[in-house]
Amino acid sequence: MSTKKRLGKPWNELRDELYAEDPRMEARVKQGVEELRIRAKLYAARKEAGLTQDQVAERMQVNRSYVSRLENHPENMKLATLNKYAQAVGMRVEIALHA
Repeated sequence: MSTKKRLGKPWNELRDELYAEDPRMEARVKQGVEELRIRAKLYAARKEAGLTQDQVAERMQVNRSYVSRLENHPENMKLATLNKYAQAVGMRVEIALHA
């Protein structure tokens, strides 16, 4: 569908059309949203603790760019790394599975 035909459409109609065009689109969107939530939670945890990336890096015994990568690309973070980050910002990790 051309861009012109999509302009002015309500979001839910456009979303439904996009999902119909690519059946995998909905799963990719949900995954992307979840990754954004994780990024926001990491950033918020650090800010709530009143820490800079340099300070978190020092506590984790890594460099600042590593902390930046964790906060900006958490999608493949190991659980052990997440625990280490949480400890560095004075928090703990809880994992919950929901139906």
